[in-house]
Amino acid sequence: MDFFGIGLPEIIFILLIAFVVFGPKRIVEISRSAGQAMRNLSKNASDFQSRLSKEIDEEKPTRPKADENPSRRVEH
Repeated sequence: MDFFGIGLPEIIFILLIAFVVFGPKRIVEISRSAGQAMRNLSKNASDFQSRLSKEIDEEKPTRPKADENPSRRVEH
């Protein structure tokens, strides 16, 4: 398991240091805040992507139908 070039032993060491520095109650609060921030970031990114897709779809030129195109008139 490798996250950003950091292996499992390094992650455990970082969590242990954080536990000693912040304490158990503060670690839970920090984790909860980080989870909410990630959830908000994900929601905002999803909203942005859907708005961007909608704007792109609105900007796409539509093809005229055969009977609406004057250059395709059939003369008898």
